[in-house]
Amino acid sequence: MSSESGLKNPLSYLASVVLKHDFEAVEDGAAAEEILSKNVDIDAVIVHLPGMEDDALELIRLARGAASSPVIIVLGSDRDEFCVQAFFAGANDVVAWPCSLRELAVRLFVRLDFPLNTELLQADDGSWDAQAYIADRAGLTISEAQVMHVLYAHDGETVSRDALSLAVDARPWRYGDRKFDVHVAKLRKKLSDSFGDKVSVSTIRSLGYRLVTNSANIFDPA
Repeated sequence: MSSESGLKNPLSYLASVVLKHDFEAVEDGAAAEEILSKNVDIDAVIVHLPGMEDDALELIRLARGAASSPVIIVLGSDRDEFCVQAFFAGANDVVAWPCSLRELAVRLFVRLDFPLNTELLQADDGSWDAQAYIADRAGLTISEAQVMHVLYAHDGETVSRDALSLAVDARPWRYGDRKFDVHVAKLRKKLSDSFGDKVSVSTIRSLGYRLVTNSANIFDPA
């Protein structure tokens, strides 16, 4: 739950694209209470309500009492008293926000007792933040963003269809499957429309795909 609209896209990217988990963002207590009251499995609840500490604490208590016993991570400031109260209310972790998505991913892995995926978590601190920005600005679907995520991790290198299929779908690529050709064609057009030559995707005949970014000016207006 967050009252800050600019938080939804990076968190959605982290959950849906990088960690491949379902994610739902809500911006008011009633909607959060409705979700938490349902008998559904919720792995984690992330709370960010700047300037609304009382509401944040109430939501933390509500989440702590949910049947699924989710891990509760609070994105706060460096205000010591609120951090202390958040832990008393039932938070598992309090993170000074803004932080890198990589740091948040590591904290989620640890708090959820997931094995740390060292290859996944070796990304540069700013990498996922840049990818979330690109995906949002270009209007990428989750499938397109997952493809971009793999290609971005090998910026400037050719990624084979088999490697892409293993990373995205956890299975080898089957000859004749044009799924990634379709995704890359749409991805290429969206990136070109949004970023011009700052981000480009090429199909390398018989080999795979290559993404190239100009990280020096990717955040500059087109």
